[in-house]
Amino acid sequence: MNALARRFDELLADTPLDARGSPASARFAEQRGGDAAAQRLSPPALRGLARVVATQPEIASFLAHRPAWLERAAELGPDTLARRGAQLAGANPELAELDLEGALDALRLRRREEMALAACAHLGDVAPFEAISEYLSLLAEATARDALDLARRHVRGADPGDAFAVIGMGKIAGREFTYHSDLDLIFLFSGSAIDRASRLGQRLIAFLTTMTGAGIAYEVDTRLRPSGQQGMLVASFDGYERYQTGEAATWEHLAMLRARPIAGATAAADVRLRAVRANVLPHPKPPWAELAELRQRVIDERARGDDGSAAFKTGAGGLMDVDFLAGGGLLECGARAFPDLPSVGALLAAVGVEAASAALLADYQFLRRVEACVRWAAGRAVERLPAELGVVAELVEPGGGPEELRERLAEARGRIRAGYERVVARGSIAALGA
Repeated sequence: MNALARRFDELLADTPLDARGSPASARFAEQRGGDAAAQRLSPPALRGLARVVATQPEIASFLAHRPAWLERAAELGPDTLARRGAQLAGANPELAELDLEGALDALRLRRREEMALAACAHLGDVAPFEAISEYLSLLAEATARDALDLARRHVRGADPGDAFAVIGMGKIAGREFTYHSDLDLIFLFSGSAIDRASRLGQRLIAFLTTMTGAGIAYEVDTRLRPSGQQGMLVASFDGYERYQTGEAATWEHLAMLRARPIAGATAAADVRLRAVRANVLPHPKPPWAELAELRQRVIDERARGDDGSAAFKTGAGGLMDVDFLAGGGLLECGARAFPDLPSVGALLAAVGVEAASAALLADYQFLRRVEACVRWAAGRAVERLPAELGVVAELVEPGGGPEELRERLAEARGRIRAGYERVVARGSIAALGA
């Protein structure tokens, strides 16, 4: 047993992640334990790495063959992800040197490497979860931009007057991504070449979702576009504004509040989104009765059998309650100044309920950390706690047990639901602080 394997064992002994029972940890330590970078890992980064390889065998195997990744892990510090995020905002000239297959693989490999680096920082407590979430969001934005650049190279017929914008919805808009989040996207364009705009959107989706030898980049969901699955994949800037101001349902306005241009003609799209919000905020009628009906429908359809802790996203008192409160407050009151990054916290602040929402947001952030740990442990997007909770409980709070986690979740969800019910009953976001 080499030094790295012994350090893994020491860090994870007597926990549900015990490295002695993990062949993946042993193989990683055997292949990378002699690297100089392994000796330079800070205690927090080492702890995070031990948890990463113990919980995800496939990622452990992947990282074992990428010595350059371990060098980056050895440099992890509180500000590392912020610096790397700034680098992601720049162009990616390496893609221009690759053929299409190589470029698609490069996007997927980068995503896997950087997600693992973020997990190492998260699970080692190198940086706060909010920084991890922002970095995962920046990574997704960079991948969408690169995929759009590739799509432009492979779709002919460009018109100099055409503009094409990729609009991120939901978590990506507020930079609140987590592990295995889908990219919720809509596509807007100006100009006369709708066929080319449609092909661009189709290629972009394919370049993100097609399975290659390196996996997929991201799952993509476009159901939030005008008229949903029955509507066209792309909409003109003018058509989108007409739809939102004249035809869209309340739930579509709610979704539109969590929208931000992330690639392509972002400046033009931002101007149009701001014009739409100026026309629909505040709503002409109180929104809370309708929103409560929509929210209950989600609970009935996606949170059946919830015990008060399991359905942390869709169940009563779950993450979606806070999403509805933030958006509903804007529909009711409008915004003092609409935020550039429409996160849940920023939307509540835009309504003017910062002090009243402080405790709510603390519970919301706890649920988000639980969601991240559940998804990391599962290796996919999930909305409920697993039946066996030992690993997740350890990732959320080292030394914490399943029952303690369930109790904390139930208490947090109870407080969130109480605030939600006060607002709905009184028909005003002002009731949040009552």
